[in-house]
Formats: sequence, C-alpha cells, structure tokens
Amino acid sequence: MTMMRLTWAMKSTKTSMSSDAAAALTPLAELEADDVWVVGGAVRDALAGIQSERFDIDIAVANGEDWARRAGNALNAPAVKISTHFNIWRIPLDGGRIDVWDLPDNDIERDLRRRDFTVNAMAVPLADFRGGELDASLLDPMGGRFDVPRRSLRLVSDDALRDDPLRMLRAVRLEAEAGWRPDAELRSALNRDAALIVESAAERQWEELQRILLGDRLPWALRRMEQSGLLDRILPELALGRGVDQRPVHRRDVFWHQIDAVRWIVRLTSPSAPLGLRASAIWRELRPLLEAPAIRATLDEWRLPLRLATLLHDIGKPQTRSVDADGATHFFGHSELGAEMARDRLTGLRVPVRTINRVELLIAQHLRPGQVNSPGRAPTDRALHRFHNALGDAAVPLCWLFLADSLATAGAEALLPRWPAYAAHVARILAWQPRRPAQTGRLLDGNAIMEATGLEPGPLVGQLRAKIDEAAAVGEIATVEQACELACRLARDAAAPTTHLTTGY
Repeated sequence: MTMMRLTWAMKSTKTSMSSDAAAALTPLAELEADDVWVVGGAVRDALAGIQSERFDIDIAVANGEDWARRAGNALNAPAVKISTHFNIWRIPLDGGRIDVWDLPDNDIERDLRRRDFTVNAMAVPLADFRGGELDASLLDPMGGRFDVPRRSLRLVSDDALRDDPLRMLRAVRLEAEAGWRPDAELRSALNRDAALIVESAAERQWEELQRILLGDRLPWALRRMEQSGLLDRILPELALGRGVDQRPVHRRDVFWHQIDAVRWIVRLTSPSAPLGLRASAIWRELRPLLEAPAIRATLDEWRLPLRLATLLHDIGKPQTRSVDADGATHFFGHSELGAEMARDRLTGLRVPVRTINRVELLIAQHLRPGQVNSPGRAPTDRALHRFHNALGDAAVPLCWLFLADSLATAGAEALLPRWPAYAAHVARILAWQPRRPAQTGRLLDGNAIMEATGLEPGPLVGQLRAKIDEAAAVGEIATVEQACELACRLARDAAAPTTHLTTGY
C-alpha cells in the first residue's frame, strides 16, 4: 500500500495536548508502532491548537480488540465494546476517553477515505502524536490540513452523510463546540439528507445533541439545525409552534420565542459580559448574582437541563391555545402538558433519567417565579417557603429560565427600562432563608405529632409535619409548645367534615 504523507516546506510545528491526554498516552509507549494511528478529532484539534477540558482520542489499529485490551491493562482501565457496526472499544479515563477502532487489512488510507469530513480524515502514528511532532508523519489523503486554518468542514465524499446520517449532527456539534463551519456543499447535503437522521440510533443522536446543547455557540448551532431541517426531525414538538400566534403579549410565534429564549439563556448564564450594548447592560444587572459562588456552581451543574428546558419550555402551547370572546389568547395548562411531552420525547432519545426529571421540573414550573407575588408587591415569606420547598436547588435555574423567557417575550429594548426590577425580584427570591430550616431540626417529627394528636400513622401525619415546618420557616411559631398546639388544631380541622387544613397559626 502506498501511503500519502504530507511534508511541508516550512519549519515543523510542535503541537501540544492537554496534560491529562499526555499522561494517558504515556503508559502506551510500549504499544507504539508504525501501524498504530491516532486519527480524527484528536489530530484535527492538535493541528488547530484546540485544547478541550476533556480529551477524546481515537486510535485505529489492526486487531483492535486485542490492542484495546492490552492498552486497557496498561492504563488500569476496562476496554468496553461500544459499537458492533464499527467495531469500537472504549477505554474510559478520568480526564476523557480513548476509543480504539478496528482497522481491517491494516489499510489506514482506505479508512481515512471513508470518514466524514476532511479535517477528520487525517492520521498520525501514535508515537509522533504523543511527542507532538505531527507535520513530518501526517497522513492526509483528502487535504484536510488545508481546511484547518479556515475552520472549514468539507465532506470526504458525497455519500458520507448517507453512509452514516449521524454525521449531520456531528457537523452541527463541531460548529457549536469550536466554530467549525460547514462549507457550501456540506450545507446543501445537510438540507438534502436531513430526513435520514431518524435512521440513527437514539442513543447516538442524544450523545451529539447534548454536546451541541453544551456548546458555547449553541444559538448558531440551533440556527443551522433549523435551516437544514434537522431540528424538526429530532425534536418535532418544536415544529408545532411555527405560526402559533401569541400576540399581543409575545412578539414572536411559539417556535421562535423558544429559540430566542435559548439565545438569552446562553447570554444570561455567561461568566463574562456578552457582546452588544443591550445584552451587556442586561447581564451587568445580574452580575452580583452570577458572581455568588453557590449560584454560579448551581448554574454550571444545571447547564444541560436548563438549556434543554429553555428550548422546550412552551412546546405545550400549540395544543392548549384558546381565544376568548374578547380576543385574548390563552394557553391554560401548557406548562404541565409541555412537561409531559418533553418527558416522552427525551425518553425516546434515551436521555438519562436524572436529566429528564430536571427538564420536566423546569418546564412544569417555569411560570412560577412570576407568580410568587402580586404585581408590584414583594413576595411573602409563605410564598417563598413554598417556592423553595417545592424546587430545592432547581430554584436558581428556574429563575434564570424565567428571566430568559421574559426577555424573549418582550424583547430587550422593551424590557430594559424595567430590567432592574426583574433582577431585584430574582435576587429577593434567591436570598430568602427560612427562620428555622427543617433540615436543621424539626420542632416536631412524625412520632411527636402522633403523640401530641393521637393520630395513627398515615398521610395526614406528613401533611401536618409540612404545615408545622412551614409555620416555623416563616416565623409563625418558634417553640415545641406552639408546634404541638398547631398540630392539635390542624388535626381537629382535618377531622371536621366541612373544613380543610388551613395555613397560619
């Protein structure tokens, strides 16, 4: 086999990789050989000078299973087969992962010519990659090296997307993560083949989609998916919102309102001021909150479910739209319906249950931050206790969803004069603390309630405990005696046939 290697009439450039990646490859020195190749994204990013927080290294080698197991032993990590179609073994590591691809007939050039994009169709011997010397030994039959400086994505062949439709999402993901831009031919192919994306396994779709959602350029990536038709096919519930009018309250239809909300959630959660006078002015109002360590940590933890919930927060509107006699438009119950629709769609995409639960909670409750008080009035202690008790650490991302939703509804220009009041409203919600947090020690636990009231074990005991916790949190009671008195009164009220549990002490 004749291998095409690129040589350069210039000084060889030494590329760098993350320290985690370098440490991971060091134990593999004894497994290095001319026929062990680092391929794809790791080579692309090394040439482009891109260092990610986590490393993804693809290795192509003949008899991949045997090599993967020996590499796993050297790294003290398991080698697990993750694809039967492509014969891939994954070695998960603390700082990232190494995927080992089986190379039939040890024909690396044929392997590269069957890949997706030219910048992914390059290979370097493992020893040279580990040493950072790529230029002299770079194998590049499709000329991807010349596309790297332009951050251009060019198809290896016209059939590349049909051979594996998931490559369409990969193109969008590369744009979202690092600004790799599809060229004209790839954009045309995306439009042509978008309908094929449903042929990809749901798990693979989600793997790419979550990385798109986490990308710094998410709004641009969503625009690419919308233009190509990928968005409608992966999340068809979004498409139902096209042309669903929401005037006069909303300035855009349901579909574009949700896209705008994503644009704002990316800006509002940014650790630094976004570009644009209005956007930066809006961000500065939130800066004291964003710089609070607890809030920043929570927003970072909820980054994925928050962005996904923002994208889907109004998908229940098309089916709940009604117009009353005065011409006013309503969407009663859209939050609850939207949460159910989101759960169904995300379950079908094999999204982890924890993420689904978080997205469902945010969508179901997304109106709540605007409902904790009457217009123009500060929220009461009782309302804030119930808000935090129901939401826990979701209170922070829910408030940011409320802010992004508000900006997408009215527009920055219209909302800017009132924006300090919105920021202050969220600050009051998040700053609230109970007078006596339940987790620091209840005035009465379930046993004490049963002893004071004579009740038998059952749901009513839990209801009374919640009422007592609430009264303590808002400062209405402070002693065990007061708690016992309240428990007895609530138990008597519950026993009366025409009364219900009441609040207040």
